[in-house]
Amino acid sequence: MNNPSAKSPHLSFDSYWLGFISTCLRPLVRILVKQKVEFNSFQNLVRRLFVEEAEKHIEETSNNSRGKISSIAYQTGLDRREVSKIMNQNTNDSKILEQNRSREANILEHWKHMPPFCDEQGNPLPLKRSGKGLSFETLCQRFGKNISHGPILESLLEANCVEIRDNRVHFLNKSYTPPSGVSMEMTHIASASIRRIVDTIHHNFYSQEAPNFQRNLYSIRIKEEQIPEFKKQVNAMIRKVYKEVITPEFDKIESQFESLNSREKNSPVGLGVFYFQD
Repeated sequence: MNNPSAKSPHLSFDSYWLGFISTCLRPLVRILVKQKVEFNSFQNLVRRLFVEEAEKHIEETSNNSRGKISSIAYQTGLDRREVSKIMNQNTNDSKILEQNRSREANILEHWKHMPPFCDEQGNPLPLKRSGKGLSFETLCQRFGKNISHGPILESLLEANCVEIRDNRVHFLNKSYTPPSGVSMEMTHIASASIRRIVDTIHHNFYSQEAPNFQRNLYSIRIKEEQIPEFKKQVNAMIRKVYKEVITPEFDKIESQFESLNSREKNSPVGLGVFYFQD
């Protein structure tokens, strides 16, 4: 944008927030794409989060509970009927998942229950890979959400849901579990780290209290070929300082304020340290 600080007459917000959103979301979207998280699932979840956060904001800033749906619609730009539907349906993650079943799961489900791709007993028939008639390509054209049959076949082969035998595609297992490559524990750690830095940014934007510590130390003087060694030394330095300085000092401060309450009654407080490379 030529003038990122200008307010567009066509937007209800300053246009530079579009750049903010793009910068913040691009690394997250990169992860979601690699994990094949479908856009519809993401969109439905974000729509629900917009409504929930708008409702919290209105409850925190207004004593008037009347007209809440209209207020949320105004705050989010969503249609009042859409807001009302989201607030009344009490949607949970499992329902979102069911509404946005993967193309692979959809293919397997119809293969098992839709003639002519199965026999009268519901047994999926072997299919030729491509071509007209009783083929895997035809199955994907009907139930694959307009996706080419090639990538779907590769995905189902990788998940051991089908196999190729006698040049035909054979049904093995209807329970499609996409390969992740990332452990659940790692996703929990990552999501907590992202939430905490964004919570810090939110605090520093809007809180009347003293800003939380938030700094980035970086260099633009490192040549590309020197980055691996630079990264190695910086990571070693961070570990050393974290172990020998930060952790002992943090423990000292914690000992002054720690209570006997159970962990469930205390909100986590602390700091995060990480290496980054744009």
